[in-house]
Order: sequence, then C-alpha cells, then structure tokens
Amino acid sequence: MNENLDHASTGVWSYDAIADVYATDMGRSMPFDDVGWYRRLCLREGGKVLELGCGTGRILIELLRAGIDATGADRSLPMLARLREDGQRHTLSPRVAQMDIAAPALRGLFRVVLMPYSLITYLRSAALAQQTVGTLATLLEPGGCLVLDAFVPQPVTSFADFRRDYRREHDGGFLERHKRITANADHTNRIERRYILLDETGNATSEFSTDETIRPYRVDELAEFGESAGLSVESTTWDYGAHAEAAAARFATVVLRNH
Repeated sequence: MNENLDHASTGVWSYDAIADVYATDMGRSMPFDDVGWYRRLCLREGGKVLELGCGTGRILIELLRAGIDATGADRSLPMLARLREDGQRHTLSPRVAQMDIAAPALRGLFRVVLMPYSLITYLRSAALAQQTVGTLATLLEPGGCLVLDAFVPQPVTSFADFRRDYRREHDGGFLERHKRITANADHTNRIERRYILLDETGNATSEFSTDETIRPYRVDELAEFGESAGLSVESTTWDYGAHAEAAAARFATVVLRNH
C-alpha cells in the first residue's frame, strides 16, 4: 500500500487490528439498512459491481448472495482473509483484491462502483478525494454510476479522556470500546479507539486499538468531486431512504452517473 496517500494513520493500517471484531463493532453501529439499499441499487442497475473498502464483507457477501456479480477491494489483508472465511460459510468464493482506494489497480469496467459507509472520509485531503473520484470515474462503463456515501458533518467537540461507546456481546463474551476525539484545525478529526475483549465473566482477555484521522465532506462537495470528473448528480438519498430530507439525516448517499 502507498502510505503517502494521506488517508490513514501511519504504520500498519489500523483496521487490521479489528478484522475479527468488525461485525460486532462497526457492523452493528450502522443504524440503517444500508446493505438493503445497496443491494436494491445493484440489482436495478445490473452488470458488474466494484465495492471499495469491502472490509470483512458486510455488504459484499450480501450482494453475492443476491446473485450480483460483485468484486471487493480493501487495503487490509486481515480484513480480506476474514471476508473469505465468512464467504465460505455461505458457500461463496468472493473475488477480492488488496489495493489502495486512491490507486485502484483493476482491469475492466463496472456498471456500479461503491464507496460505502463513509469510506471517502478517509481521504483526508479534498484534493486527493477529487483526484480519486476522477480515477474511479474511468472504471465506469458508459451509463454506469459511482456511489459516494458519507456521514452528514456535525459540530465536533474534542475530549481528552477515553469515553466508553458500548459493551456488546461478542463470541461468547463481550466487546467493549472506548473513544477519544480530537477536532483538528484543518477540519479533520482524529479518532482513537481502544477495544477490550472480555470473557463471559467480564474479565479482560485482550486489548487493542485503532488511530484514524478522517475528513467530513458535505453533500455539495461530493457532488463537486463527481462533476469535476465529468459525472452528473442523479440523486441524493438520506439515511438510505429512512429520511426524505437532510434535516434529521445522519448519512448522505450520492449517485453520480457516467453519461
């Protein structure tokens, strides 16, 4: 992976550490049926689908189970290993590639390219995000679409202490997560997370952490990235259809069409 692309913490990609708990952690933190929304979109579009940042397959596996011709890409080998393992439980053999989203190394064209679950916010330079969208646009077949998803930016207040997010049942025991946020002067946010695995009696058995810096993007910025790549904004959906307007929404999903 190219570590000079400025979209993650230094050293080992932090998400490597949470491959085995991702479904309990990030997967269960999504309050809306984003998977169903992506599945319906891909079935409606037909053709080949590329999911970037596929992780352990929370979305990709469900696309494959629906008969969609989907390929996944992620920079984390531990995540991809877990995806293959989970795919086998469904008698699937997912096609996956390890690569950086800012430098996709794929041949062929796709009807749909997905950047789900706020993936674009890991491109913490607006210039890099625009460049990446331009590159991804070249992977679209005529009439295809690029889907950009991002949480709706909200005011962020820094706090120096680690605060507990949750304790959830996990693998016969529990998973506990604590978080610290730093709002940076350049409008990025550093998010440090500490995880504790506990047995059924509540005794800690393992601890690990992630350290990421992300950049929130507004809907108009996502639209501008697409338009600069020659794509047109076809639609904006709030919370995967759960809300009709932006006012109360937590997520925005923009469909950009290659005409």
